[in-house]
Amino acid sequence: MDNPWREIHQSLLAGVEVAVATIVGHSGSTPRGSGSRMLVYSDGRSVDTIGGGPVEADVIRTAQTLLTTREAMLRTYDLNSSADAAEMGVLCGGRLDVLIEYYDSDDITLQMLDRLQDAMANGKVAVLAGALNTKRDSEKVVIERSVKVDNEQWHGPFELSAELREYLEKEMKEMNTTALVNFGGERYILDAIVPRRTVYLLGGGHVARELAPLLRQAGFRIVVIDDRALFANTTRFPEADKVQVCEDYSRVFEEFHLDTNSYVIIVTRGHSYDKESLAQALRTKAGFIGMIGSRKKREQIYRMLQSEGFTFDDLQRVHCPIGLAIGAETPFEIAVSILAELIAYRARSGDK
Repeated sequence: MDNPWREIHQSLLAGVEVAVATIVGHSGSTPRGSGSRMLVYSDGRSVDTIGGGPVEADVIRTAQTLLTTREAMLRTYDLNSSADAAEMGVLCGGRLDVLIEYYDSDDITLQMLDRLQDAMANGKVAVLAGALNTKRDSEKVVIERSVKVDNEQWHGPFELSAELREYLEKEMKEMNTTALVNFGGERYILDAIVPRRTVYLLGGGHVARELAPLLRQAGFRIVVIDDRALFANTTRFPEADKVQVCEDYSRVFEEFHLDTNSYVIIVTRGHSYDKESLAQALRTKAGFIGMIGSRKKREQIYRMLQSEGFTFDDLQRVHCPIGLAIGAETPFEIAVSILAELIAYRARSGDK
């Protein structure tokens, strides 16, 4: 799911009730990890997945019940337990803590979601913090939340003591997903919402056209840049967050701020502007720089860049030929191989 918070927000604004299932803790062998989220509607429809199989089926059934009772529940699936594994009919083992909750369309919830949407639109980090109050002898919980965006104040009905604020803000700096944390004998849930990684596609040709929708499905923000209006337009790239026609590849990033969360993919037409694009990318702080092409082409471009003052260490930042070695030939296959490498890099960087 590209943006579950937007999906929740839009559902509530449309008067559609929704329950949200979130993995808030996991260990061992599990299909998906903490922060994975699935939306469930009263008609049984679900959006995204927390791993499929019998566990997910049970979560959907529970979510539909909670849509009726308008409650929340924290369920633990211990698939290392022979009894639980036999009951669920699974063999993979592992343990999952899943928070399943009904989302109300009250003003407080809508204001909270408004803040999250604004934060994501402006590339800010946000965090939701909530207290989990467990009902006596039950898996059911009552949750009160507040939201914090960047260095702003906390907003919401959940009142945090100075000590708890200090503790949770420290936890925020060490996580970028969802987690249950313990403080003072009480349990709290933290949802860290970090800006999407931005992929800059330099070149709007066949590979870029196949890659853009895959990037969207994988949760990346997309900027397409080409020097031809015929190739750089929203009709050709409806998935893109921004499409830019550049006059000169020597100033391709002039209007952008690239940081370590930025990915640059160089696929210019006929490789005509790959060297110039790579030179500009190396002058930024981009975390990932990839260029399509053969090893022979790579060595030729590297030699020219070194003659212009770029060092061996500079060129070590470049992933070329870009894409995992899967024997790709068609533009779609090449796009799949590139996406796979980006997902692997993102995972190593600590983002889910």
